[in-house]
Amino acid sequence: MSRTIQTIALAAILTAPAFANDAIQQVNNQESLSIGIAPLHASEVAYNPQGTSFVNNESGTRYLFGYDNARTRTIFGIPNLYTDLEVSLGFATLGYYGNSISQTTGAGSAVNQPVSYTEEAVRIRVGRSYEFFESNNVALTPFLGISQQAWARDSTANGSATVYDQEGIEAGVLVQASLPYNLVLGADAAVGRALGAVLFDGGFGNLTYAGTSSFALKLDHRTFKDWHQRLEIRQTFLRYGQPANVSAFFEPRRSSELAIMLEVGTETSLF
Repeated sequence: MSRTIQTIALAAILTAPAFANDAIQQVNNQESLSIGIAPLHASEVAYNPQGTSFVNNESGTRYLFGYDNARTRTIFGIPNLYTDLEVSLGFATLGYYGNSISQTTGAGSAVNQPVSYTEEAVRIRVGRSYEFFESNNVALTPFLGISQQAWARDSTANGSATVYDQEGIEAGVLVQASLPYNLVLGADAAVGRALGAVLFDGGFGNLTYAGTSSFALKLDHRTFKDWHQRLEIRQTFLRYGQPANVSAFFEPRRSSELAIMLEVGTETSLF
């Protein structure tokens, strides 16, 4: 009996690498379209030219639409080189309450109204995957990334839209494990810094600093030969600061957001 068990265990070890390795490779070689929701709760501090601060808040649910293209291949002789391109758009009607600052007197007056909100983001990550254990059912992918992000909020109370734009860099790691039933569990974490962060809100200027961090959990299921579904839950933090010499109506933003995305992808080409 013990010899039979050993034979079965040996067979499982010999057959596992191809299945596990293929499962992770398939997840990292697909295009996908996604939809999702992301509650947004943000607190902002608005400054008038005299340096007086006013706290403003906004909250609501954003609706997100995205495209993702992940590939793992040999490039310039380097095996298992991982690339990931992600593009997303978001729309929302937010509840905005706080103070509207007079551009002539600098005084604040209470405001509580709905505002329209739009956003767009592009992110590119590049890394190299390393497989572990004899079955190759765990992969670790350190990566570097660059990104661009912008959002606009239309506020009739302030008389004009508030627009934010940034470029950024990040470093992080992606961990993936293949599971039974064609499932792959993934988690990634990254920290970064925004570059060239600019906020336009009745004035124009660069922000002093901006830090970013994110954490995501992903569960991918290969339902058919080339088709996948993936559930992703992501928490993102964005922080930036006020210029030392206030000359306009900047609103330094400190926000956190949680996104829940459902993706449908294929190992063939969508476009």
